[in-house]
Amino acid sequence: FARAWTQAALAQGQYPVADSAILTALSVDEDPIDEMSTRLVQAELYEAEGQKDRALHIFNALTYASEGFLAVPALLHATEIRLAQGRITPAVAADTYDSLRYRWRGDATELETIRALGQIYLSLGRYREALEALRSAGQRLPDLPEAVQLQTDLNNAFRSLFLDGMADGLQPIQALALFYDFKELTPVGADGDLMVRRLARRLVDVDLLSQAAELLKYQADNRLDGVPRAEVDTDLATIDLMNQRPEDALDAINASRSTLLPASLNAQRRSLESRAWLELGQYDHATEIIENDKGDDAQAIRAEVAWKQHDWAGAGTMFEKLLGDRWKNPAPLSNDEQAKLMRAGIAYSLAGDNGSLTRLHDHYQGFIAGSASPDALKVALSGMGSAMEMTSTDLGRVNAENDSFVGWVQAMKQRFRQANGPAGAS
Repeated sequence: FARAWTQAALAQGQYPVADSAILTALSVDEDPIDEMSTRLVQAELYEAEGQKDRALHIFNALTYASEGFLAVPALLHATEIRLAQGRITPAVAADTYDSLRYRWRGDATELETIRALGQIYLSLGRYREALEALRSAGQRLPDLPEAVQLQTDLNNAFRSLFLDGMADGLQPIQALALFYDFKELTPVGADGDLMVRRLARRLVDVDLLSQAAELLKYQADNRLDGVPRAEVDTDLATIDLMNQRPEDALDAINASRSTLLPASLNAQRRSLESRAWLELGQYDHATEIIENDKGDDAQAIRAEVAWKQHDWAGAGTMFEKLLGDRWKNPAPLSNDEQAKLMRAGIAYSLAGDNGSLTRLHDHYQGFIAGSASPDALKVALSGMGSAMEMTSTDLGRVNAENDSFVGWVQAMKQRFRQANGPAGAS
């Protein structure tokens, strides 16, 4: 009775009561097994009170008990103390916990062991083993009170990996495989939405576009509706366009149409829908969708339509306008900026607008040497009036090195990369 009294007081944090009760329990004549059971409770009390060395002394002695219900919890607690004191490494502790979980099974001690093992595996970067251990124990012993805390540990570990950035050290394809194997742990609501979008952005960054699209489509179709779904479908449509799948991009936009979306999101979706029709060769429909939009994305689409319809004067003017005063900034051109500049130069040449081409050359000639494709840029800004310097071969090389679609993809990747910064960013 006194031992049970001690355990109850210990569980409630009433240490003075527990101290008194354990003395009473130790004063009673008991058989050796009962006495060792009392000593185990005494060691747990010392541990809770911060008397780690006194606790460790008793735990060490009890590890030699022949009865597993005494030896296993004693070794578990002894290992935890040694690890906390730096007497053993996490790897050694993990090996000990791993052996203990097979040595004694079916009660709270097993779950306590699994919890300790899961935390160690996480600290060692052995994420899959951590999740597998925590999940398997909770599934086998769901009715024990300790199983609730085990499930909490499992959910928290998954959140740490995919929401707080712990899994960022994994290769994106490894992170994706881990996510899929435990996707039932994805929380419902904003956190789950953010978790999936962060992982998708990592996949986009290494050109795993099909995998990113599959991940987002599953999330949109199965776990979201309203504005959150529209946001994910917008990311999905962007990735489909990057992956040269304009029909799929249109499907994603159509799946989440609503009159209740924020204006900025609607503008983004119109640009994506317009670009999809552009890629399908439906130029009039592409421009009609963005008829009232004045942003850079809409202007870029209009410029691209002009280019494809051979409206060289209009294309040159629009591509140059998209660059604005970029020539005043001496920093090297991005791929997207170089694409716009080269298209502007070629369009002015084909339109016979030597004055605009000269202005463009004067503004940007200092960027040629430091560009990603200096020869192609030089050709684009050279004009056609001097002994036919821009030959069909030159034009072919310029277009091969400077597909505006490539520049757009790079710009989209940069957007995803910026959105995937600090944890918690959307």
